[in-house]
Amino acid sequence: MGNGRLLRSVPNILTLINMSLGLSAVLILLQTDHPYKSFIAPTLICLGGALDFLDGFLARKLNAVSAIGKQLDSFADLITFGIAPILLINYISLCKFPVFTIVASLVYIVAGAYRLARFNLSDFSKYFLGLPITIAGIVLAVYGAVYPFLFASFHSNIISTIFIIALSIMMVSKKKVKRITGN
Repeated sequence: MGNGRLLRSVPNILTLINMSLGLSAVLILLQTDHPYKSFIAPTLICLGGALDFLDGFLARKLNAVSAIGKQLDSFADLITFGIAPILLINYISLCKFPVFTIVASLVYIVAGAYRLARFNLSDFSKYFLGLPITIAGIVLAVYGAVYPFLFASFHSNIISTIFIIALSIMMVSKKKVKRITGN
């Protein structure tokens, strides 16, 4: 593999690391006895967000944008910013799993998948259509990190459920969001 080809592989490598961070957050959240999962999972999700920005930036700068890179990026995004944040929110605030909370969680993941598919089938070079799942996932991760400090005495799933539904609606909306390209 030549240096140019190796260099053009860097964005996909970063995407795979992003995916690995999301999967690590999921696996940590599934452990019943991990003592720091409510700190580590949001950190991994936010690090994934930094890599998600960097992989796209480098793909454009290195002229390494590819169909496989776009697909890998969507799979990574669904894991890191879809599934991992929902597991985090369910862990920290929605432990009783009432039906409306499960439905809200499913709606969020399905809305994220729909938003990613719509993005992959369109050409939005100057803007995004709807809130990017990366931003929604990072917002949920930050919410999950501060939840124990702000809402620990307020044992209600209602705020979290409404927040999840609001982010879901924002992801599938037709609202144009200016794209930050780093150019």
